[in-house]
Amino acid sequence: MNIRNVWKSLLERFFLVRHLISFSFIIACHYGLAQSTIHGKAIRILDGDTFEILLNQKTSYKVRLTDIDAPEKKQDFGYVAKQKLASYIMGKEVKVIYDKLDRNKRILGHVYYQHQSINLRMVSEGFAWHFKKYSTAPRFAQAEQRVRQLKKGLWVQPHPIAPWDFRVRK
Repeated sequence: MNIRNVWKSLLERFFLVRHLISFSFIIACHYGLAQSTIHGKAIRILDGDTFEILLNQKTSYKVRLTDIDAPEKKQDFGYVAKQKLASYIMGKEVKVIYDKLDRNKRILGHVYYQHQSINLRMVSEGFAWHFKKYSTAPRFAQAEQRVRQLKKGLWVQPHPIAPWDFRVRK
């Protein structure tokens, strides 16, 4: 066996292992089996609970904030929630801790800016609901309960419609 064939064989094995690791990671994330952290710049706000993150000035991904559901764009407070999320993270370096992707291939994660949970802040300040269908986190339930009592944010409305109900009616 000559040196060229040895190198070719090594490179083929390297790329095979690399692809197997990448594939395993994607499967693990899809099924919620592995937790990962990414750091990047928030480059676009899509709505009150979804944004786009740029990693290493090369690749962008959509991120959906877990545990919360913000008003839809055409819903009361939808634009306000989007603007509020933008004021917290737009153009800033954020950390996202995630363990899976949703059916739309968005990263489902907890977003942090300067060690503060943006997910929790959106609920605490009245710009999103605790998404009880997918979350049992007590701190989100407690934050929603407090902000409802204070009638802050979207809770100033007499009968706010939850985003999941608004989507059904649409």
